[in-house]
Amino acid sequence: MPQTTPETLLPEGLTHTTMTERIAGLVLEPRARGRWRLAFAVSAALALMFVVCLGIVFTIGVGLFGVNIPVAWGFPIVNTIWWIGIAHAGTLISAVLLLTRQPWRAPVARLAEAMALFAIVCAGIYAIVHLGRPQFMQFLIPYPNTMDLWPQWRSPLVWDFFAISTYFVFTLGFLYFSLLPDFATLRDRAQSRGLQIFYGVMALGWRGSALHWARYEQVNRVLAAVAAPIVVSVTGIISLDLAVSLVPGFHFTIFPPYFVAGALFSGFATVSFLAVVTRAMFGLKDLITRRHLDYLGRMMLLFALVVNYAYIQEVFTAWYSGDPYQRAVYINRWTGPYAPAWWAMFVCNSLLVQLLWFRRVRRSPAMLLALAITGNIGMWLERFQIVFTSTYASYMPSTWGLSGPTLWDLLVALGSLGLFAFLLLAFVRLAPVVSMHDMRVSIHHAVHKEKSGD
Repeated sequence: MPQTTPETLLPEGLTHTTMTERIAGLVLEPRARGRWRLAFAVSAALALMFVVCLGIVFTIGVGLFGVNIPVAWGFPIVNTIWWIGIAHAGTLISAVLLLTRQPWRAPVARLAEAMALFAIVCAGIYAIVHLGRPQFMQFLIPYPNTMDLWPQWRSPLVWDFFAISTYFVFTLGFLYFSLLPDFATLRDRAQSRGLQIFYGVMALGWRGSALHWARYEQVNRVLAAVAAPIVVSVTGIISLDLAVSLVPGFHFTIFPPYFVAGALFSGFATVSFLAVVTRAMFGLKDLITRRHLDYLGRMMLLFALVVNYAYIQEVFTAWYSGDPYQRAVYINRWTGPYAPAWWAMFVCNSLLVQLLWFRRVRRSPAMLLALAITGNIGMWLERFQIVFTSTYASYMPSTWGLSGPTLWDLLVALGSLGLFAFLLLAFVRLAPVVSMHDMRVSIHHAVHKEKSGD
């Protein structure tokens, strides 16, 4: 296996042929690796549990969840926002790195795009669950009907439907279009007739002609340019679910940029997690190098600092507004019954993440993996404390009431993680986990740079 130094993005001696053989071989090898089979079996079991639990919840009712009045949304909306944040960051990461021509994007861009697609699937399912009456979800869709029933356009639930569906369609197209050259490579290298037909259909007649590449590069840049405003606007719409209300703790105009920064932080944390796991599971330590991990750690730190700035602005706004109810919400977050969630969030998102200032930590797969996990836990706790601490104690003390997770909350949440892992593991057996096209571009630039003596 080619050797690499900590300061290089590509291993020495890597050529177009050896790179293609390695990446395509992960998909075309007749028998999957043992680690993949074990992970796939566990994730499949969790995904099946997710389907069964949802069937039971839809049959009996969402009363199985730990929701009550005044906390009427509970864990379903927390998990919806958490999954949406991860999903939105994936496409934005890949698109922004493409537009800015970052040379280190090649091994991690495909992971980010796949992560975005499968996370939005989980978010869409949770969005249906948190409706409360999912059997009437069709009323969110504007379709011609004889009874003249139309969506309530002032309802954030309708905004969520259009935001999630729009983002799902865009993400699916963005990922599939980026796969076309790689599908053609798999078509040409496949040995069995069935795989040749399958990847031939998926490649849509790709021949690798100059015209095809010109159209590909043009459309790819256009999609990347469109991705940024779509992701920012969709994330902003999700944040408005809370900000348009008059509930203390929800009503903040800073929420749209705050949620975008939080999504990017959790997104880079998830990509870091997937990069560490992928390089260990498939032996890609020379393609996804420690320098790539270093860059991912830097991006995590950057957006963690933006999130921390938003925390400070929240507290400042609550005090500067002079609204006693806003102040009471924050004092209650620090000292009330849900205070452990706020302080755990503070530790994960504000204290532990400061370790990323150190180069040794960023380049350590184990340390980066641990910080990626704690970062995602912290972002989940952030959504938890926003939803719960803002609603459990309303203006009338007689309506106050605590809410906690039930067994069904935990099973469905664990099952959604299993579904995400199941879809991602199935994807890496059907398509290259690393973009061969982007790697060829990186190799070409590296060779050109070496010949020019730069």
